[in-house]
Amino acid sequence: MRRIGMFAAVFAVALAGSVSFNALANSWQGTWYYYNAEGAQVGKWTAGCGAADGRWGTVTENKRFVQGCAVES
Repeated sequence: MRRIGMFAAVFAVALAGSVSFNALANSWQGTWYYYNAEGAQVGKWTAGCGAADGRWGTVTENKRFVQGCAVES
């Protein structure tokens, strides 16, 4: 009986860990937009969105993050 209880506890912890890992991984899907001092966009980095992933331009401290994967128009 103790082995069944131990297995159930280990399984529950593993399940909770995988759920929180998936939530953390999904929260990183999105795009960083980088701007210069005048507010013009000078770079972009998209991650976790498959074919849309990539970087271009300059990375600056003036940035904004948009979560999720959206189709650009």
